[in-house]
Amino acid sequence: MPLTPADPALSAEEQHALWSSELIQQYAWQFEGATPLAVPLACLPLLENLFKLVDETIKDSFDRSLFCWTDLKLDESGLKAWYLGVEDYDAVIEPYIESLSARCLAAGS
Repeated sequence: MPLTPADPALSAEEQHALWSSELIQQYAWQFEGATPLAVPLACLPLLENLFKLVDETIKDSFDRSLFCWTDLKLDESGLKAWYLGVEDYDAVIEPYIESLSARCLAAGS
């Protein structure tokens, strides 16, 4: 389910909190504890694509139980995404994260 449309009545911080909450609820199995989504508001729809890719890639329930995001942030060099999980999926997930990196930088500036 896509993110709700942006609400012009909300501040950027409130919109970020709303969309972050939606993403964490929709892809709850990928999160354990309070994983921060430390990216600009404009990057959250891009992260939604990443979470969807992981959701479609990791189907095995045992593998899903081992996966979780530990940190997601944007710095001056691009998107940084750390996760724990079965290495079998790195060949799909890592290139996708790299492809999002420049797009997140552009969206965040």
